[in-house]
Amino acid sequence: MQCTRIGPSIREFIRYYVLVLLAEENRTKRELIAEIRERSSRNRSYRSNGILWIASSEMENVLSDLSDRGFIEPAGRSDKWTITWHGRRARRRIERDNQCEAGGKDHASDKIISLLDGAPCSSYILDVGTGQGYLALKLANKDFRVLGIDSCSFDYSSDSIEKAKQQSRAESGNVEFRQADVRHFDEPDHTFDYVVSSQAMHCMENQRESLQAIYRLLKAGGKFFCIDYLVGTKGFLVHGSHCFLAGSREQWTEMLVEYGFSNIRMYEFGSYLLVEAEKQ
Repeated sequence: MQCTRIGPSIREFIRYYVLVLLAEENRTKRELIAEIRERSSRNRSYRSNGILWIASSEMENVLSDLSDRGFIEPAGRSDKWTITWHGRRARRRIERDNQCEAGGKDHASDKIISLLDGAPCSSYILDVGTGQGYLALKLANKDFRVLGIDSCSFDYSSDSIEKAKQQSRAESGNVEFRQADVRHFDEPDHTFDYVVSSQAMHCMENQRESLQAIYRLLKAGGKFFCIDYLVGTKGFLVHGSHCFLAGSREQWTEMLVEYGFSNIRMYEFGSYLLVEAEKQ
């Protein structure tokens, strides 16, 4: 099922990308929506509903706003839009203002470690979508007991658990890796003190079912930390359309509240977003 994307994070990106597309050629509102959809079509290889489908109402609001600012104008008598000189300057300014320093993911993982400062070393942590164990190994090196799981469902990740195991043998720490999908993970309810995830939630076929499983596996009062792409202009300029596989700030809040999480906090690190939430 294809869902249109709405909200401030998406709108911020559209304001920028309409200027990019109109700098290439004049387009109608419908053509702009179709072009964005087409340029994000590779996202289907990660998730069937992963393409960026802009709601017509959002595009209408953005076009009206850009026109009011003098960044775009009607192209003659047609229903197409064209970019103005002021619009070209605005595009360059947006690109300059949204440049990100490298290392956002590392800074986000360091933030998780700082937020866990004071947690008992006996805490049991589940790393969902662990890949080659990037975050799991960092936490294990801080003396936490860690279990990393990954479904290994993509070609590029088919051997990730084996690579994580090899890496763990070269490092110290109480860490274990298993191939598993969190939605069907057979650990008992309320097993883990913390659940973490790094750059994995965006490509899970059913993110809501995964969140529901994470909530089930957490102990009462346990916390969930997720690092993923930042949805918006910053994320797009670094990661391209791939960033829109991730949830926006608005979507994260909606999903987390729906499944019973509270005390939701979000932190921005360059082109990455760190989400923190607590099980009630």
